[in-house]
Parts: sequence; C-alpha cells; structure tokens
Amino acid sequence: MKSIDKVILGGVVVASTIGINYNIASADIVSQEIYTTTNRLNMRKGPSTDYTLVGTLDKGVKVKAIEKSSDAKWLKINYNSQNVWVNFAYLQKDKSSNNDIKLDSQYETTANVNMRKGPSTDYTKIIIVPAQTKITPIKSSSDGKWVQINYKNVTGWISAQYIKTVSTTPTPTQPNKVEVGKKYKTTEYVRARKGPGTSYDVATVLPKGTQVVPVEILKSGYWAMFKYNNQYMYVCTDYLEADNQSTTPTEPEKPITGKDYYTTANLNIRDGASTTSSKIGKIPNGTKVSVVDFNSNKTWAKVVYNNKTGWVSAQYLSTKSQEPEQKEDTYWTGTTTQNLNMRKGPSTDYSIIITIPKNSDVKIYETKSGWAKIKYKSYEGYCSASFIK
Repeated sequence: MKSIDKVILGGVVVASTIGINYNIASADIVSQEIYTTTNRLNMRKGPSTDYTLVGTLDKGVKVKAIEKSSDAKWLKINYNSQNVWVNFAYLQKDKSSNNDIKLDSQYETTANVNMRKGPSTDYTKIIIVPAQTKITPIKSSSDGKWVQINYKNVTGWISAQYIKTVSTTPTPTQPNKVEVGKKYKTTEYVRARKGPGTSYDVATVLPKGTQVVPVEILKSGYWAMFKYNNQYMYVCTDYLEADNQSTTPTEPEKPITGKDYYTTANLNIRDGASTTSSKIGKIPNGTKVSVVDFNSNKTWAKVVYNNKTGWVSAQYLSTKSQEPEQKEDTYWTGTTTQNLNMRKGPSTDYSIIITIPKNSDVKIYETKSGWAKIKYKSYEGYCSASFIK
C-alpha cells in the first residue's frame, strides 16, 4: 500500500496525404503510459476538432497519457506544463516507457542540482537540492528529461539525469493498525483523498508531521477518514504513526494580543464578534494585521485595519505570511520561415518592433485570428502565425 499515495513536497492531425490508422484499444490506455507521435499532430483544449488549437507536436515526440476521451478517439496529455488533447490515430505506444520515471517511487539526487520553475534550463532557478537527497517525483516532463518534486515545501523541476532509484521498504502484507479517536501524524508528504481509494480525487496534500485524528477506519484497515480544514477526507493508514504531542496542529491558532498576524482568506471585518454583526469592511487575503483583543473563547479577534477597529474570525489568522503561488510561464516553440516583422499588436495597423530573421526560434504564447503572441530574445509582440512552423 505504501506505493499508492506517497508524495514529496515538489487534435486533429495536420493535413497529410499519408493514410495512417493506428487502432489503439481503450483498454491499452493507462495513465502515465508513454506514446510517440507518428506525424505532426495538433494539440487542442478539448477532445474534438471544435476545441481551440493550442499548438503542434512534431513527429517522434514522446507524450505521457493522462486519460482517454469517452469515445476512445482522443488522449489527454501534459505538454509544456499544460493539459491538452491529441488524436489517438497518430500515436504509437512507446515500448521503452517502462524505463521512464516512475511516479510515487523513491529516488535520490546524485549531485547538487538546481531546482527550476519549469522543465528546462530556460526557467529561473529557485533553490539548490543537495546531493543524496531522497525525493519522490510528482510528475515528469513529456520528454522524461525533467521531474517535478517538492523539497523543503518548495515545488519545482530538476533534471532527471541527476537522480537514481533507491531501495524502498517492501509493501506490508497487513495494514498499519490505527484506531478511531487517537492522534496520529503523517510520516511523509501524502495525498489525502475525497474517498477511500486512489481512484478518488486528491482533496489536499498533507505535509509531513500533520496531525490526523481518525473518525472512521475502513474495514480493510488501509484507509482512515478524518476532518481537516472543516472537510472530511481519507488518508492511507500506512503513512500514519502515533503522535504523543498534546496539541493539534490543524486547530485554528489562538490570537495573542499585540502580535502581528496575516489573513489566510478575504476576510470580513465586523462591528461585533459574531456573523450577525454588521460588516464594516473587508481585509484582503495575506494582509498583515495586529490583534488588540479577542473574545472569551478566542474565536474572534479584534484588529485595526485602515483606521477601522473591528472583529474578524480568528480561524482565518496565521502567524505565517501566505506567499502567493507563482504561475509557470506556458508556451511552445516555433521557427520563422522567413524574415518576419514583430508588431506591438495583432494586426498590420500596429507599429513594427523588430524584424526577426528567417529560421529564428521563438516562444509562442497563444495564437488567435491568424496572429501569434511571441517572444524573441528580449522582445515580445505579435506576428503572423502563418510564417511560423
């Protein structure tokens, strides 16, 4: 069971005269399997030609399966950090896929390696992961050369050439014994799910050391239901161990007068310590506030914000600043087929920024109405999409 939930926190084919027809049985399509494109292949936002075209894959590109469409004619893949759909007819199962990175398996870094914001050296460095660090890939890039991991609560990408497999603990024949009402803590970063099994969606990822108090144990003994952040969810019992601490980390922090806190949500400020009290303002998520008082059971905190004094729910205050999630830059690459004008907007009415030489590589962020939004070196602008391949 330990192999199932362990994590570490980290179209239509372009017109062709070739009559290729690969019949891929739906039973052969399994999440994480690798396929190779047999021709240039369009990527779309959904499983039909009615969906918007978002890019093109060259022949011979390896892609990783996520799911198949209901009619078994389209495959959902992840390419350049975006989920897209491609036509099954131009995919062939990769016989070497068994040698690719295995998710939810443990690896070890073989050198000090840079973690980056995306799966290539074009992305910014975030942190250095030391050699001999144990990691578990969250996902891998479409070419298998990069893996996404979580290290010290930072999620990013490292080169797969600097990791090797390590021996893991054998799968236990009996579930870990867990009892209702007792306190446990997670032994690894682990996925908590909306139901008792890996077929259910992930509700959240629990950091190592998160306290869990089971309210129900499934008959199999492998899954425990618990309440976390006011939601009921399930966790594999193999990743729980007894916790002898007296406090529960998942309970709301109790405010201390005079101490600075940060809001963890967009928060109403009221003229009294109750949801029935009138709203006198709103405090944005991540705002620093100072607690000046709190009610008798410490569920409401009195704060000062924008020269207004009022009450907010204490469960939405934290001593830690909530850093905004950084979005990865999503694009695909292309090559100019002739000297091409880059303009400030998507039409010839806009002024020319620069003329890009023929056979230059550019980054493409979107295409619309025959124009492509691109980046060339340090320049960003628009050019005719028909002259980029």
